[in-house]
Amino acid sequence: MKFLLLLLSILFVQPSFAQKSFIFPKVKTQGLSVEQLTPANWTIIETANGDLNNDGVDDLALIFESNKVIDETRTYGDNNSEIIKETQKPRILAIYFIDKATGDYRLSAQNNDFILRSEEGGKLGDPLQQIAIKDQQLYLRFQGGAEWRWEMGYTFKFQNKDWFLTSAINLYFNQNTGDMTERIYDFNTRELFTTVGNLHRRDVANRKTSEVLYFSQLRTFKTFKKPWAWEIMPNVYL
Repeated sequence: MKFLLLLLSILFVQPSFAQKSFIFPKVKTQGLSVEQLTPANWTIIETANGDLNNDGVDDLALIFESNKVIDETRTYGDNNSEIIKETQKPRILAIYFIDKATGDYRLSAQNNDFILRSEEGGKLGDPLQQIAIKDQQLYLRFQGGAEWRWEMGYTFKFQNKDWFLTSAINLYFNQNTGDMTERIYDFNTRELFTTVGNLHRRDVANRKTSEVLYFSQLRTFKTFKKPWAWEIMPNVYL
């Protein structure tokens, strides 16, 4: 009887050890079209074109979404802990520079974490609002929540052979009352501009302040894992 119980426990436990964790594909390093760049079993959900490296030609930023739903463990609250398990379709951000000589798109960066997933926006649904290229910078915008809503915006620029976060905005407000807190971060000048008041009466009820922004070094896609993962000040997450 003991042997039978042991055998049954092995049979039931073994599949969990055999189950492989999800592995992100490595996107293609070059190609002539977005179709060539798209990994198998993935779909392009957003694109942006514009000059990112100041060479006078339009580059390309893509967001891919997996065709399969998986269990993902995602970071919240700090930049290290993976603490929340979510069932959703993973996403990839891929940034390509165009080769002026050949016309090929050549991979500059792949990021598997920063783009919020469709299930991470709360009652408002998919939080991904915008990806755009302007003034040699990449813009990413997200929003979510319910009665209390949030909007997050991040601007990255390619400089010194890496992608650095140059500015960000965080707006938190009540849809019904208009009560809000807005923080605008300028990482180049190390300034933080905060507005507290009412979204519907910005010119009358709001109080604006500015202060020095303290951080050790500029964040990149490698060191800033995803939205809500950087505690930039005590109890303030970006």
